[in-house]
Formats: sequence, structure tokens, C-alpha cells
Amino acid sequence: MKRVLVILFILLVSFLMAAFFIKVNKRETLLYKIQQWVTYDTADWENYENNKQLLAAGATEVTTTEVVGVEDDLYPVDTNRISPEFRALEIEKIRKTDFGRLVIAKLPPDHEDAQIALIHLTDRKLTDVIINQKINIKVGTCFENPKTAGNYRCVSCMILLYNREKKSWVEAPNGENFLKNAYDFYQASEGDIWQARELSMRIPYDYALIAKYSK
Repeated sequence: MKRVLVILFILLVSFLMAAFFIKVNKRETLLYKIQQWVTYDTADWENYENNKQLLAAGATEVTTTEVVGVEDDLYPVDTNRISPEFRALEIEKIRKTDFGRLVIAKLPPDHEDAQIALIHLTDRKLTDVIINQKINIKVGTCFENPKTAGNYRCVSCMILLYNREKKSWVEAPNGENFLKNAYDFYQASEGDIWQARELSMRIPYDYALIAKYSK
């Protein structure tokens, strides 16, 4: 009996190792599908099917627009969460930027538009986070960005990661933090799909977005 159990265990381990390399489709392995069948509940399957539709809808060829001279200090900062010595410097940067001159975008990307655009920008790394960590992208107030780089239009927006299980925003995905808190979103032509690129214009921290998706 013990021998049979050992043999079965070895066969099971061998199968799981092989399943890691067997591709069910371009994005998923057999091992990943097994994990889904074992761990997913009804809500997870509904979100999985929704994301499949989003990916299919956004699976058109994406053109890449490069923006030269992207600066890390363009990204919005919560001045309430930084040390006093840096807070004064950040507030001075905000004062010099004069956010009052920014124009709020009338037709910005919605949450799904932004999520699909970032899936493409991250080479689908975001897809695993959406499915496995129960995360969705939420987009805040967007501002018209004159740096269109030859595209039809461009807006700059802050985003956050919303955890569907915790029903609240989270600062970063588990594991590698490959996302920033703001991006440019652009359309190559009128009515075209939204695409994403690195932020090229300083925008204010979206406290309203954070408050909306906090517990």
C-alpha cells in the first residue's frame, strides 16, 4: 500500500511539473487552469470571463508612442504621507506647477478603457494580477494633455488598484510592483481604443479617488 502511495505521489508531482509547461492557450498553462478549477468561486469566474472579453475587445494592434524626458517627480504625491523635510519641497513644486491651469478632460477613458490600455502597456503582466489577486484598475480625474505626440488626443490621469475581495484600494500588487500611480492615456485617432504610456505632465494627487475606494 505504501509503495502504491509513493508511486501515485511521484506520478502526481510529474503531472504537475508537466502541466506547468503545457500551454492551454497563449496566456495560460494547464497548471494555471487546474489552480482556477480548484480555487475559484462564482465571483472569480464571472470576473475571469469579463476580463477575457475585455482582452478580446482590446486585442487589436497597438502602436507605441514614446515620450522623451519623462521625469519621476511628475508623479502625484500624497503630501500627508511624506516626511516634513520632503513635504515642504513637494508643496513648493505643486505651487510652481499651478494646477489651476489644468483643464479637466470631458471625454476621459473609463475604468475598463484604462485597464485594457495598461494590460497592453505592461505586456499583459497586469492580467495575472487582475485574475489571481482580484485587482481592478480604477481611474480618477483626467486632465487634457497637450503633449499628444501626433495622436488625436491625450489625457493624464491618476489610477489606483482596487481589491475586489477587500473592497478597498491597495498601494501595490503582491510581488513585483510594476505599476505607477498615474499615466498618460491617448487615442491615435478619433474613436480609437485608448492606449497608455508613461506620464508626461505633472498632475495633482487625486484624494477624491482614494476616498471613493477606501473602506
